[in-house]
Amino acid sequence: MIAKSSTLATARTHQSHFDVIERLQGLIDTALAPSLSILRAEPYALLDMPNYGNVGDSAIWAGEMAWLQRNVNKEPSYVCEVNADIDELDNYFKGETILLQGGGNFGDIWPHFQEFRERIILRYPHMNVVHFPQSIHFSDEKALEKTAVKLRNASHLRLLVRDFESYDLALTNFGCEVTLCPDMAFALGPLERSGETDLDVLLLLRTDKESMRKTVPIEDLPAGWEQADWLDDDPDMHRRALFNTRASAVLSLNVQKLSKLSRRKHYYEQVSKDRMERGTKLLSRAKFIITDRLHVHIVSTLMGIPHCFLDNSYGKILRFSKAFDTRWTGSHHASSLSDAMACARHWLAEKDAAS
Repeated sequence: MIAKSSTLATARTHQSHFDVIERLQGLIDTALAPSLSILRAEPYALLDMPNYGNVGDSAIWAGEMAWLQRNVNKEPSYVCEVNADIDELDNYFKGETILLQGGGNFGDIWPHFQEFRERIILRYPHMNVVHFPQSIHFSDEKALEKTAVKLRNASHLRLLVRDFESYDLALTNFGCEVTLCPDMAFALGPLERSGETDLDVLLLLRTDKESMRKTVPIEDLPAGWEQADWLDDDPDMHRRALFNTRASAVLSLNVQKLSKLSRRKHYYEQVSKDRMERGTKLLSRAKFIITDRLHVHIVSTLMGIPHCFLDNSYGKILRFSKAFDTRWTGSHHASSLSDAMACARHWLAEKDAAS
């Protein structure tokens, strides 16, 4: 188990993005090491695949799959989405370990996901349940109390969390093992830019209920600046993924690859890859990025793209950054959008002067 004090270091203002990646990958390995033996010994399931447009959640899923392939040397025997029929899990999964998707939806902001994880944890007290790293936030004390009652005796649960605030809340209220662990997207390792760089600055800002600021009117943006979010899938993506999955099944001579679950895993791999490509291509367009999305901060770090990050509605980005010291020479934090835009202008001016 990673102690709280071991993850927070003095700010390394001169560290590179490679330094951040290598250090956080080591912390992920340390946090998950106690679960390796059970994952290697028996079939395991990975639940709550994020089959929706948000690139950040697909980055987490892709990081989880990369870590499992590298360290466990076998894929999950069962995968499903949040709307899955629990009876299907009973029918298809014969192992003893369930993994739950990491992210930032533990709490009462996104109740559909919270209801699913609680249902799984309560339904399978005889199994090992390992929850990949989450940020926890409850805006309603009664909702927290309700979850605390459900998890009071969850000794079969290992809950990994992404910041000190989540750690303290879980340790105080839930009857499970709690471990600090970086976001699983860092398990992807360094990523290359893809596509043409045609913007000075990209403002990739939230347009959902975790946003705490208005978007900038297009007419107020300088030339060479653009604003976007990354929630919308390519309309043809699902059709392509289904076609590729069916083609793979038809062309394969391996009967196992023709099974329902194997086709599902192949489809998930296709859509996750497509979303990651869409996200990295979008980020690659910019010389500098401004964002209030945690995974734009993370993926920009994996790609070595200079950026300035703001916070979301409840502070999860700065909480994560402080817990694991994710700042590097090209990464900056601002408390307001105007300060972030000033940071971008300053960075551009320095680059122009240097050239």
